Amino acid sequence: MTSSNSKTSAFSPRVAISLFLVGVFSFSAFITLSTFAPELMDGDDAQAHALSRSAIGYSGIVRLLKASGTAVTIRRTPPATGEDRYMVVLTPRSPLTHAEVEKLRAWRTLVILPKWIPFPSFQHKGWVGEARSSSLDEAEDVIKALVPKVQIKRASKPHAPRLSFEKKEADLLSNTKTLNAGTISELQTISGDNITPVAKTAQGETILGVIRGEEHADIYVLSDPDLLNNQGIANIDNAKAGLAILNALHANGDPLSFDVTLNGFLRSRSVLRLAFEPPLLALTLSFIVVSALIAWRAATRDGPSRREARDIAFGKRTLADNSAALIRLAGREFTMAKRYADLVRTTVAARIGIPQDNDSKASAELDRIAIQHNIHPSYSALAAQATAATSPEQALTAARQLHSWQQEIIRATR
Repeated sequence: MTSSNSKTSAFSPRVAISLFLVGVFSFSAFITLSTFAPELMDGDDAQAHALSRSAIGYSGIVRLLKASGTAVTIRRTPPATGEDRYMVVLTPRSPLTHAEVEKLRAWRTLVILPKWIPFPSFQHKGWVGEARSSSLDEAEDVIKALVPKVQIKRASKPHAPRLSFEKKEADLLSNTKTLNAGTISELQTISGDNITPVAKTAQGETILGVIRGEEHADIYVLSDPDLLNNQGIANIDNAKAGLAILNALHANGDPLSFDVTLNGFLRSRSVLRLAFEPPLLALTLSFIVVSALIAWRAATRDGPSRREARDIAFGKRTLADNSAALIRLAGREFTMAKRYADLVRTTVAARIGIPQDNDSKASAELDRIAIQHNIHPSYSALAAQATAATSPEQALTAARQLHSWQQEIIRATR
């Protein structure tokens, strides 16, 4: 049986460093992923927005617009002030609030009303297993903040509407006043007091209307989403009609933007996000590098770090040292010997009970007591030597002799 006196640590330095690096990486990854979570969401959730590839989504029309040469973007932030040239397309799934409506008044906007309630497929992520039409009240509630007395109707049978445009929009369609759309199930139309028809069916029902504003930009409302969503544009006639509508609304080559902030993909600004974006990204990377160097220095250092002393320390000793340094700087150390002799006389006289009303009598009494106890040399001789000192060395020698004499006579008189 053998024994060993060596002690082993719980973790080797290699394991400790590995755990530290894994922890730093995990924490950094968590912070980064949390900061950029909206951008990392692909939006393939079977809902009705521009990121969705489902039947009721609008990713298809975005791709079709890009293929046709139209400048189109998907926005995760609301348009900023000064971007009034944008034509913003909204696909809200819940009622628009008054605050959101006020924001809409700054830009030309197309609001596409909802029509379907999707039930996601369990076999394919992002697909719609079944879509049922929503109630008319739900569709009306979405736009009531803009059109208080809105009315929405649905056709009972599928049919292919023939759309006729008003003159202003027809001029933008190369003087084409009518378009034949494809077959649409439960065609949805809209009417309201402040809605001006832009595109109507042959029966006079409004498919596309506009809310004109003297103090704000025009707000267009498309009643039926099947003219632009993925299942709708699968029909070539619907795709042509949808493209024609969008091209008429964002004339003069203005950018077209599909907004997804109302669908849960709002990219909010935060301090963490600013730290990971230029120009502050350089500062963040510098901080990470400096932190890594400090951690490496701490891991490879031998022994604890030496504490830095204060330039001016606390306590009576520091006061004495500073006073001594000041006297030494003045070159007057030797003058302290006589004062030390007086201090010794006062201390010893108080200790053994000698009156101190007269320095000469006190010195004489100390000499008598020293002779009585056979202590040599006498106090007077040592005091005279201290008074006669002319250099720091002589003063130090006299002070040491006085100190020894003080200890000796105190011991002798106990």
